[in-house]
Amino acid sequence: MSGIVGIAGTDEVAPLLVESAIRLECPDYDSCGLAIYNGTGIEVRKDVGAFEDVAKRWDMLSIHGQLGIAHMRKATHGDISQENAHPHLSCDRSFAVVHNGIISNYGDLKTELQKRGNHFFFSHTDTEVIVHLMEEAYQGCSVDDAFLEVLRRLEGTFAVAMISSGEPQKIFCASQKSPLILGITSETKFLSSNVEVFLPYTCRAVPLDDGEYAVISANDYSIRAISSAEQRYKEVVEIDRIGR
Repeated sequence: MSGIVGIAGTDEVAPLLVESAIRLECPDYDSCGLAIYNGTGIEVRKDVGAFEDVAKRWDMLSIHGQLGIAHMRKATHGDISQENAHPHLSCDRSFAVVHNGIISNYGDLKTELQKRGNHFFFSHTDTEVIVHLMEEAYQGCSVDDAFLEVLRRLEGTFAVAMISSGEPQKIFCASQKSPLILGITSETKFLSSNVEVFLPYTCRAVPLDDGEYAVISANDYSIRAISSAEQRYKEVVEIDRIGR
């Protein structure tokens, strides 16, 4: 089982992101990592091992920035290695992504990208095709439009979270038969595959339904349908902390 965390706020995000990722408690995960926009670009630190150990080994708390994503991985495609750990970066380092699930058509997508000769793959995961597709789709359009175009090309089950230097104050995420839920406070927005991650900070949540994608920032969020890009207006759910 793999897990996702994303946080957009107004304070330094690294301590909260590491603390929240450790709270994921995914059983039998083998590697982990995070990506933070540090003001000039996306900084990724990842490795094999437990999140608390990797965080100390790579001094994750020293990264400055107010927005980031993190992941715990249980290997599906590709061996257990630092290269296969999430997050994954595009060749130009403009996009970083984490992903739960399986992209069933990743082989065809990877072959298509490799034939063009413009992309070098650093891992053996299905996930990495997402950032390379983003790099291509982003030519001449917004990050939002490129993300939607890429989502419509993916087959299988997935929960995806992505950050971009082109929209450094936003996290893009989507759910297709793999859970993602938003945690809402006035100045911080969470996303996670597990509600327990943000319950110490807020009980206000918005679950994504299958086929929905969201764009979150510290002060706002929006949800749309992947198929039509139609805006979805969803009520915030109050989660009962009792017994948790």
